[in-house]
Amino acid sequence: MKTTVLGSGAVLLLGIPLISYFVAPSLKKATGKWVDFGAIDDLTPGSIEMLTYEFLVKDGWLVLPQRGFVWAKTNQDRAIKVFSSTCTHLACNVIWQEEANHFICPCHSGRFDSHGNPVAGPPTKPLSTLESKIEEENLLVYLTF
Repeated sequence: MKTTVLGSGAVLLLGIPLISYFVAPSLKKATGKWVDFGAIDDLTPGSIEMLTYEFLVKDGWLVLPQRGFVWAKTNQDRAIKVFSSTCTHLACNVIWQEEANHFICPCHSGRFDSHGNPVAGPPTKPLSTLESKIEEENLLVYLTF
């Protein structure tokens, strides 16, 4: 009985820190950061342009590069709307095709109009609009990871 109680206590004392060390990183909620995409003067009014990003993210015990892209739509009045590049169907990357005036998802032929609304294929939800702001004439977009 005495050995069982002492053994259980030792397992608890050693087990809790080990479990929290290995399990806690996977339970961490997504975090985000403002990413600077540069001067808004570099964007062409009336167009949709791909903006790429890369930064380092701590994932558990590793520091890994996070790479990707977003789509920035600049109106003639310089208002900017930023769309996620991720299709709302199965998370493939969408591509802007200027000739067709649509975002195309190559995985399942999903199509979105220039406002991010689904117009064909399996997607039923619009592309996510990302939070953005302009500071010191630079475009900043809030990305979660």
